[in-house]
Amino acid sequence: MLWVTRHEPHVDRCASAWLIKNFIDQEALFEFISRESPIPKGATAFTLPGAEISPVEGESTTFDVLVERFQVRDPIVQKIRELIHEFEITAGEDITKVKHAETSGVCLILRGLARTSRTDHETLTKAMTVMDALYAELKARNK
Repeated sequence: MLWVTRHEPHVDRCASAWLIKNFIDQEALFEFISRESPIPKGATAFTLPGAEISPVEGESTTFDVLVERFQVRDPIVQKIRELIHEFEITAGEDITKVKHAETSGVCLILRGLARTSRTDHETLTKAMTVMDALYAELKARNK
């Protein structure tokens, strides 16, 4: 399935793409469009005006919405959801307000990927590696 979102993915959209690829649609393909662009027919859009998957500003993240809509119950995904939510909603990106050490580290790295990538696809490829590593570490700690 084709999934589309806005250009320049950061924390929530990078984490959401990882969630989609690993727990919702392993064959997912991602494209990036501007806010003003029409959503391609047959694509599932997220975090775009008029998208079928959109967060509620100040209340939820796209990651939250995806976990609920697709009933992802993996306990490690639930922990990652908490970290993404904390960064995007609770802290409002003010790192001094986070309570989990992992939140600051992973979210700052995800933010920095766009600064070190030439394309949105490169950002997403790097984000997949970061999220895989986070998942593996949290899973090892959860034993």
